Amino acid sequence: MTSDSAATFYRTAILAQVPRVLSLMDRERLSPTSGCCDRTFWAWKFVDLPRSRFQEALCVLGFLYATPLPESTYHKNPQLLEWIEFGLRFWASIQHRDGSFDEAYPFERSLAATAFTTFYVGECLRFVEPGLSADTRSLAHSAMARAGRWLARNDETHGFLSNHLAAAAAALLHAHRASGDALFQRRARYFLERILRHQSREGWYLEYGGADPGYQTHGSFYLARCWQMLGEAQLEASLTRSMDFLAHFVHADGSLGGEYASRNTQTYYPAAFEMMASRSPAASWIAERMRPSLENAAAASLRCIDSYNYFPFLNNYVFAYLACADAARSALTPQEPSASAGLCWFPEAGIARVRRERFDAYVGTAKGGTLKVFDRRQGRLVYSDCGYIGVLKGGRLFSSQYQDARLPVEVREDRVTLERDFCEVTRPVPSPFAFLLFRLFMLTLGRIPALARWVKNLLVSVLIYRKRRVAVRLRRVIVLSDVEIRVSDHLSGPGGVRAESLRWEQMFTTVHMGSSRYFIPNELQPCFHASGDVQRELPPERIASGLSLERRVRFDGEA
Repeated sequence: MTSDSAATFYRTAILAQVPRVLSLMDRERLSPTSGCCDRTFWAWKFVDLPRSRFQEALCVLGFLYATPLPESTYHKNPQLLEWIEFGLRFWASIQHRDGSFDEAYPFERSLAATAFTTFYVGECLRFVEPGLSADTRSLAHSAMARAGRWLARNDETHGFLSNHLAAAAAALLHAHRASGDALFQRRARYFLERILRHQSREGWYLEYGGADPGYQTHGSFYLARCWQMLGEAQLEASLTRSMDFLAHFVHADGSLGGEYASRNTQTYYPAAFEMMASRSPAASWIAERMRPSLENAAAASLRCIDSYNYFPFLNNYVFAYLACADAARSALTPQEPSASAGLCWFPEAGIARVRRERFDAYVGTAKGGTLKVFDRRQGRLVYSDCGYIGVLKGGRLFSSQYQDARLPVEVREDRVTLERDFCEVTRPVPSPFAFLLFRLFMLTLGRIPALARWVKNLLVSVLIYRKRRVAVRLRRVIVLSDVEIRVSDHLSGPGGVRAESLRWEQMFTTVHMGSSRYFIPNELQPCFHASGDVQRELPPERIASGLSLERRVRFDGEA
């Protein structure tokens, strides 16, 4: 697919979504929720607060107003501009007096919501500002300045999330452009320096303590926008390393990432790669290799995501289009890093890729040896192994799959060996009573910012970080030859007496992540080409005395 055909694809995909985007917005001038883009709030009235991140719709609407596209009726349309003004006014109206915005619950004061919405409003203003009324322009600038001051005083406290900090930096650069306040540019550089300081030597950006290719395709976009706005060589070098790392996780079937990575995401946001294609051969290769995956949904993208990632994806297509449509664009010759390497081992990330002529095998050594095997000739997933998950007496889940890159592993080109204990799995969902108590707290004591931060940290600790060991141990040995992969597992430990059931599963996750578990077609493979102990249900009573299992995948035409 050439740059011209890629631009056509992105343009067509964007235009196809516009009726949905406009349907999500309250377009009535005198409505009390005029300009709100959270239809669940203003139309269905199923939730008790508008989710601020739905106002990110303003970016794509601003692009449509400002950009003459074939077959588009939106360019310079005065009605569309009026609706954009409604949206900007509503965004400013739901801002707290301290400059922050809520994302999931009242008085959350979310750095993510403040950063992402301010960034996309800034992009919207870049598209439409000359056409706005003086009142709306002044209101939007004031709200951006308040958000910038809040971002200058606050940080992400519940974990290190590079994509959130990158969005904060990009938002602050827009606030600086709108206000001229040098504080905002200094704070943007602070966030960028933190991200680069925490970037692994292997090229990945830190997300909740690990590497996740799907997440990184998103975060790299905000860094790419910062690079475009600042033009700094240090940012370009960082992004080049990011592209080189990510290229290893583009699969033979067109998917990307998965359960072998820290957050389990399989999302592919294309903009960063289209934007960097003229600077990085790896970015050019990823962009070219993954464009068909956006069309056929082999990777999780606009066709399969839910409403909470809808506008980040759609806006990402906007910037992918702008990169491809740039007349000055001169993409480098696509080049896959380490294309001929037998072993690419990223010990800090806890991920290994073993390549043979017939297959690519991805091993999550930090995730209990989760394994994905792709047939390179057929371009398809042929084996998936996410480890073991079971139910303890009392109803709690326990599993061999969790993120911990500190555990010892041995990785060679022909063998991967690891050992780890099982851990309990926390997968809570809200009940009406718990939800009521939580709302009451947030509407009273939760209004205090320090208590709001404490609640956020507690929620993240329960949903993501908490790991309670179970006295069951897994030893996994993966042997890889040119024509066969053999997975040998031994489970043992006194904790087996606590187990009511135990299963080996090809696909599952154990950690909270809203952006994971989107459907992609390789989940529909009717069976995997494996032989040996492929039964799913295992006898938990045998764990205490030791349970050994072996599965094999062959590539010589035999199972």
